[in-house]
Amino acid sequence: MNPKARSNPQVQGKELIVNADSKQDAPKAVEPSIQVEGEAVKDSKDSVATDVMYIGIDLGTSRSAVASSNGVRDLVSSVVGWPKDNISTKVLGDKTMFGEDVIKHRLALDVCWPLADGNLAFSDLQGEDRNRSRRAAEELLAHVKSLARPTRGQAVYAVVGAPSEATKANKQAIIDIARAAGIDSVMVVSEPFAVAYTVDALEDAIVIDIGAGTIDLCRMSGTLPTAEDQITVFKAGNFIDEEIAKRLRANNPQVQFTINMIKKAKEMFSSVTDNAQRAVVTFPVDGVPTEIDITNEVREAVNLIVPEIVDGIRKLVSTFDPEFQERIRSRVFVGGGGSQIYGLREAISEGMKKIGGGNVILVDEPVFAGANGALKLAREMPAQYWEKLRNA
Repeated sequence: MNPKARSNPQVQGKELIVNADSKQDAPKAVEPSIQVEGEAVKDSKDSVATDVMYIGIDLGTSRSAVASSNGVRDLVSSVVGWPKDNISTKVLGDKTMFGEDVIKHRLALDVCWPLADGNLAFSDLQGEDRNRSRRAAEELLAHVKSLARPTRGQAVYAVVGAPSEATKANKQAIIDIARAAGIDSVMVVSEPFAVAYTVDALEDAIVIDIGAGTIDLCRMSGTLPTAEDQITVFKAGNFIDEEIAKRLRANNPQVQFTINMIKKAKEMFSSVTDNAQRAVVTFPVDGVPTEIDITNEVREAVNLIVPEIVDGIRKLVSTFDPEFQERIRSRVFVGGGGSQIYGLREAISEGMKKIGGGNVILVDEPVFAGANGALKLAREMPAQYWEKLRNA
């Protein structure tokens, strides 16, 4: 089990280390030790802002959630669109569009999803594609900030969730984009850590965040998770969509559909059990609206992620201190949009019987759990640490 750090707070480059055991100026509210990466923009006087809004952001491949200290919470699809030509500009206006507006008008828009597998996509692109994706990421994050409704002149301090196995380069990319988007100070933490923070599962627990691009598992032992405490699985919500589509094409080649139609059907009917309602959708066949039963396709595709989750749990349990393995098996927390799949908790519990059993707990408000935890962390970080970030 990882030992708890007991050194004084310090800034190391762009990495802030906060230790709850420091007697002089460590925050009593922050427990246990927390290590985050961050950077901030200095104001003209290098002073700490007195009027601050704290926000927590769960930056997701499919959707991004924000929770702010003024009580505002919002959710937006992580997609950006710009008018394609003069006609689309005339119809839609000369402006950037976001979320469901993009999906609704996508035929008239140049559409960009700036996140892939939970990371900023531009990092792996070149040339014009890179510039376009980076622009989309910056504008999306600026839009997410605006959804929190900061007042004019108010400083914005944000904690942003990233995948468990995000590289240092990917985390730095988030920091850079956040600065360009007008966020005054930003920290990056792993998404399951943010979920753990919101439910106070910081010790002897496994936290799982099921998103569109990734499933992130994190083992909590009362200290900052290391790389060996975290696992990222790249078979998540988008993988399920593709598997449903593949099966539907094979079983009903005459049916016409888009991946967005599949996604909506999955969100409405996702289940891993045999006794859920039938998944009957209306898709066109040769242009004629036709009822299609996709129950088996949805169930088969959704069930593919359960062994991945159980195997991830097994790896984290088997490499943990033997005296504490029983404890973490009994505290498995599941959040994220994918946790809403009907029967998933029972399916994971059933799968865990093969590795000694366990107790699976679905977190409250799973879609906002990451953003809520990030906000909670932002608010509990004392002013002097934000000041160190601003002046780092």
